[in-house]
Amino acid sequence: MFKSISSNKIIFLGIFIVIIQTFFGASFDTTTKFLGSNKNLLWYHYYALGLGLPQLLFIFLLVIFKGVKKNLIFEDKKDYFLPLFRGLTFIPVPIIIYYSLKQIPLNIFTPIIMTTPFFVLIWSSILQKEIISSKSWLILVLGFAGTILIAKPTMFQTNVFIYLIFLVAAYNALTSVIVSKFSNKATALGYSFYNLLPLTVFCIILYVYDPVTLLISQLIIIFLGGFLLFFASYLLNFVFHISGKFSRFISPFFFIQLVWASILGNFFFNETLDNFSLLGMVLIVVSGTLTIIISQK
Repeated sequence: MFKSISSNKIIFLGIFIVIIQTFFGASFDTTTKFLGSNKNLLWYHYYALGLGLPQLLFIFLLVIFKGVKKNLIFEDKKDYFLPLFRGLTFIPVPIIIYYSLKQIPLNIFTPIIMTTPFFVLIWSSILQKEIISSKSWLILVLGFAGTILIAKPTMFQTNVFIYLIFLVAAYNALTSVIVSKFSNKATALGYSFYNLLPLTVFCIILYVYDPVTLLISQLIIIFLGGFLLFFASYLLNFVFHISGKFSRFISPFFFIQLVWASILGNFFFNETLDNFSLLGMVLIVVSGTLTIIISQK
């Protein structure tokens, strides 16, 4: 479908999609943090309701538009393995994210998550025996220095969730490195669906045994958060599906999520950034962009 489109149009389309995807991602984190103040709402309530409806609606639409065979049924059964495997190992991640956002400001949480490219470089060195140059190590140091400026040393001493978020970033990088070693013919929709399916099923089972009563307004926010997560996941897979060899030009724009997180954090939670935090963001964006460019040469 995209073979006949010029390289410039593919790049601009990819950048446009990334801008939307990062807004959805930051908005999902915002809804998660907003609902986290409800003590009766546990993580599996949130994801069971938030992911269950989008998944069912997705299947319903595919049935109507006769897209089930194309998107959910793969000719090679091996194509089911990667998204389902990643989905199973992904289950602890949203739990960490859900409770981390209760304890940490959005404009601190997001920059730490955005250290994933640095971990990709480290995992590539360990698993694929790639040699990291002195230039790359310097970039890594600058990136992590940026996160320290944002999170502040005192928060590292008092908040264990800072370390857990780093673990999530490291996990995201690890799965990216592993998945990149295997070819997969799953469509972007299919990959997103099977990637979130294990978490959805697990949360629904827990919800059945421990239901919760919520206000209509809370349910609307939960459903909104679920749709944002599903479509953010789909757009992430879709943009790399269409970008191919041009992904090195598009990947740096994922750091726009830092901007969205700062805007939404300020608007909904009155979060502000000091000069050290702004400098830290600049270091993460610059070093992350250089890391992506170097890794894809």
